[in-house]
Amino acid sequence: MQANPGITIPELAEQMGIKQNYLYRVLPGLEQDGLVRKEGRGWHPKVAA
Repeated sequence: MQANPGITIPELAEQMGIKQNYLYRVLPGLEQDGLVRKEGRGWHPKVAA
C-alpha cells in the first residue's frame, strides 16, 4: 500500500498472489487497529505520527 496508495482489493490481491476474499476479511480489522484507512474504493497506509 505504501508504494501504491489508493490500491483496491482486487489489485492488491493480484500483486500479492492471494485471493480477494482473504483481504475483504483482513483489511477491515487492520482499519480498526489504525494501520490502514479506506478512502473511496481504495486503501491507504496510515502514516505514523
